[in-house]
Amino acid sequence: MGGDYAGFAQAELERAHPGATALFMMLCGGDQNPNPRGRSTWPASTGRPSPRRSAACWARPSSRCAPDPHRLEVVPLDFAPHTRAAYEQESANPDKFRQRRARLMLAAYDEGKPVRQTPYPVQAIRLGGDLTLLALGGEPVVDYALRAKRELAGENLIVAGYCYDVMCYIPSRRVLQEGGYEAVENTIYYGQPGPSRRR
Repeated sequence: MGGDYAGFAQAELERAHPGATALFMMLCGGDQNPNPRGRSTWPASTGRPSPRRSAACWARPSSRCAPDPHRLEVVPLDFAPHTRAAYEQESANPDKFRQRRARLMLAAYDEGKPVRQTPYPVQAIRLGGDLTLLALGGEPVVDYALRAKRELAGENLIVAGYCYDVMCYIPSRRVLQEGGYEAVENTIYYGQPGPSRRR
């Protein structure tokens, strides 16, 4: 298959504009669920860029923009409290992914280092004078992009997820309250102890 809908979009843009290299950046899409899906023909139609919008973008004057000073911070992302007993119980679960997570967590407890947090990278990069990229690790949900754009209303801002490290979904308070896959179950498959601590 290749790069899913993004790969088809890149290939089509590069065909339409020989010599160009089309790049794809995933934004805060942790809680976005694309439909339709399930058939191999759908990514090609989903990834087909609108000819009118594509032409309008290419018609704009371009300029080189060297990165200005940037800031990178790695902050601790806390997980909700947990106990060894919870993973002892989970180790008996018939699901192989839950068993794997239980083994990882029990080994960490045995070493006296239960997993209480994970390092979370956040970087802001100003490109020239008119564009700022906020790069977030993990699979952040859309609430983080909406909040950043509210708080930095004067900035021409792009908020990207999936940067540097993808340790788990990064739920917002709203998503933690909703529960479900993005808030809880994803941590099983990522080998993390459980949901984020609510703040």
